[in-house]
Amino acid sequence: MIDFDVALAAPVALRARVRAQSGWLGLLGHSGVGKSTLLRALAGLNPAAHRLRVEDRAVTPAALARRVSLVSQTPALIDHWTVARHLRRVARHHQTGDLTGELIRDLDIDGLRPLCPPQLSGGQRRRVSLALALLRRPRLLLLDEPFSALDDDSRHRLYPKLQALTRRLGCDVVLVAHQIEDIARLCDQVAILEPGGVTYCGALQPGLRRYQGQASPCSVLLGEALPAEAEAGLLPVALGERTLWVRTPRLPPAGTPVRLLVHADDVALGAAELDGVSLMNQLPARITALTAQDSGVLVECLCERQSIQARITARSQARLGLRAGSRVVLLFKASAVSLLTEF
Repeated sequence: MIDFDVALAAPVALRARVRAQSGWLGLLGHSGVGKSTLLRALAGLNPAAHRLRVEDRAVTPAALARRVSLVSQTPALIDHWTVARHLRRVARHHQTGDLTGELIRDLDIDGLRPLCPPQLSGGQRRRVSLALALLRRPRLLLLDEPFSALDDDSRHRLYPKLQALTRRLGCDVVLVAHQIEDIARLCDQVAILEPGGVTYCGALQPGLRRYQGQASPCSVLLGEALPAEAEAGLLPVALGERTLWVRTPRLPPAGTPVRLLVHADDVALGAAELDGVSLMNQLPARITALTAQDSGVLVECLCERQSIQARITARSQARLGLRAGSRVVLLFKASAVSLLTEF
């Protein structure tokens, strides 16, 4: 269970009461609202915290520091120490046994052990910091933009390894990430931090919809992988009675539950299905809501009992005569769909 209650007076005044199931919790909020400040308080590093409760018990910053590990945006490494010395020091203090070797392998830092932090790239420093944080065997791991310095390939390789490590160690995770895709890929729950405190804590999909006004709109869909031919690089996914196509080199076994991400700006709306076009995804849907935004109109649609969003111009809405209840066809390429499930 992820259960904490924090009140802060400075540098940002906020009250964060969060109660979520064990696993990965994504923390969403616009820049400057206090996400990093909240994580520092949870790690026992913010002296301005005048209320700290975990699992409904008052705790001191020192007690938090013993049970919580924080990987911050600027990893706290000692410049003149090698990576090997960092690892040895934490391993001795926490009696980690064989865990050091496992982390060195899974986080791909074996070749970094003779190097000092100034010799490391930003992504390498993040991986070393992750290893040091996990060596402490925390009950709660706090990750503040842990993937921001990594390229896409490195991030995709790291996701499943990090999930497997946290499951094996039995630690819950609170993740702050700039990219919504990281939250959608790793988390089943989200909390939304707004000025003053947490305004939502719950399931991923409704949480992302609630957050759409503050981020690039997107939809997370749940489906089931269908049989596919590896050489085609296309994965058919059962979305209720419909089939949705995903372009991906990673083809899971048929029957595997999968999670998909579609950005609203990649979805077009039509009055009917089209012939003679390359678009592989043409899904009948019904509009449930339209919201005017500075960047256009956000259209929420229901397709096979799942919500899919599209963002169009006000001119397109008027030209097509769209309103709540209208029947439309959602049109988007297979390459517009991201497969979030790792294999």
